[in-house]
Amino acid sequence: MIVKKAKRMANVFSEFIAHKILEESTDLTPSQLEYVILRGGRAALSEASRLYKIAVKMGREDLVSHLRYLWNTQGPKGMLECPNCGFKAIAPDRSCMICGKVVSEDYIREQLSFNDKFEIYIKTSSVAELNEALNYGYLLLGERGVYSPRSPRARIENPVVYIIYMRRNEVSRIIEEINSRQLPI
Repeated sequence: MIVKKAKRMANVFSEFIAHKILEESTDLTPSQLEYVILRGGRAALSEASRLYKIAVKMGREDLVSHLRYLWNTQGPKGMLECPNCGFKAIAPDRSCMICGKVVSEDYIREQLSFNDKFEIYIKTSSVAELNEALNYGYLLLGERGVYSPRSPRARIENPVVYIIYMRRNEVSRIIEEINSRQLPI
């Protein structure tokens, strides 16, 4: 009976042990690193950046790929994949939470198909929303679309939104759309 219960709770024990190893060790040995990444579960996620750097330093690509799989399946959702480390960890400030690389706005635009979503946004937004975008000079971009700067829907519909500053051609496209909709008084 006790053995069966211990087997069922093996994952919990492993996570607890991994948490204690991470808490008490500043420098991990290769065997500790392997244990924490392979058996640590959620405990490894909280220290993913540190574990990634140690695994890369030790040349353990097998552990890096396992940590990447763990992060991409159980970590935060909705983030873009980092072109440097392969983790889906690009935060709204455009920096990777794992390796620290800062990606360009162009990378975010390309990965989330900004141009297609921008055209849909222009056609479906009200004149007030378009004017708001002009006043602020930026838009919010998420997996599900482009939103006005103060749109509450952006954060409800998307786990992560990125600020995209408008270029001249986008500003002129919005002005053109506003002028085409205005009715004579």
